[in-house]
Amino acid sequence: MSKNKDFWQKNFSWMHLVAMAVGLLLSLLYWYKAGQFSDNILRNNPVLMSLWGLATGYILIDLVKSSKNRNEKNE
Repeated sequence: MSKNKDFWQKNFSWMHLVAMAVGLLLSLLYWYKAGQFSDNILRNNPVLMSLWGLATGYILIDLVKSSKNRNEKNE
């Protein structure tokens, strides 16, 4: 149980939640403005766009966080 808790604390922070929420809002805004009438399967499906926004937000903030940690270790 301790390993599972350590994993979540290490890989999932409040910054991840904020970035995922922003990614979700931006992806749904994009779907509403441009994607709902598209022929592309990803753009015209709000569920897929939501998942894409959540994943993009998580990955983006994780890259920023790991880059910041790497710079702090080098200094």
